[in-house]
Amino acid sequence: MILHFDRAVIERLIAHSASATERRPSIDQLFDKQFRKPGAPNKEWAGEEHIDRTKIPAGLWLVGDDGVYFLSNGLPLLPREDGKPGTLPAYAREANPTIDPDHAYAVKSRAFGEDDGCEFLPEEAIRAALAAARGDTIAVKLTASALQFVN
Repeated sequence: MILHFDRAVIERLIAHSASATERRPSIDQLFDKQFRKPGAPNKEWAGEEHIDRTKIPAGLWLVGDDGVYFLSNGLPLLPREDGKPGTLPAYAREANPTIDPDHAYAVKSRAFGEDDGCEFLPEEAIRAALAAARGDTIAVKLTASALQFVN
């Protein structure tokens, strides 16, 4: 399945993440000991209170829940343009619950499966996709086992 995202919003999100001095960890990063504060418990995974947010790399999260969208991992959160609480999403044009909630969930289910998901994509991957993109969209091909930027 190929999903399309607004290039200008993606550019805004990655600029926000790149300029942040602290970032939110993804679920996978909670398991990565390189991001922990000194003296953090030596468990399989850490709570956010044990993560050094300055060590989290710049990048975006690709999220599938009520739709499919990118978020900046930068802190403080980038406010939404509509004034609602939360952080600014870049929804896939095919999976935007603010336009068509039922269709957005159906697309999310085909792209991510029935469970919600979140994938971290580093700044370098986002910048490469932006450099290769044509026009005003970024296209992402999602399969059950892979994610690929396409032109």
